Amino acid sequence: MSNTSSPAPTLDSKGSPALDPFHNPSYPKRAHFAERKALEDTLRGVDERMAKVAKKLAVLARDPRLAEFTRLYHQMMGARDQIAECVRRIPLETGELHHEDRERLDQAVSAFERVVRQFESQGA
Repeated sequence: MSNTSSPAPTLDSKGSPALDPFHNPSYPKRAHFAERKALEDTLRGVDERMAKVAKKLAVLARDPRLAEFTRLYHQMMGARDQIAECVRRIPLETGELHHEDRERLDQAVSAFERVVRQFESQGA
């Protein structure tokens, strides 16, 4: 049976697989490109929630607790930036680096959710 999802390896004149000059054979192949869409959807959802929070923050312009709400908003921005960095890196990583970045993403999403809950519990 042939595998149609990957191209057949090219062979050199001696019948052995040809070396790709642009790929280090000791470096594992990247196999996580398919995760990109789901990761980008996660980031898009975070961005949409950030936009809603920004609108709420604009409405609270004269609230005496504005400094607290602004601090929480900036914490959300930091978590969002960590999520964006992981979304950029994860499809390109392999092996243990992929697992580390996936863990960082999960932690950043959890942190974002905690700060959003804290923002909403403050009465915003």
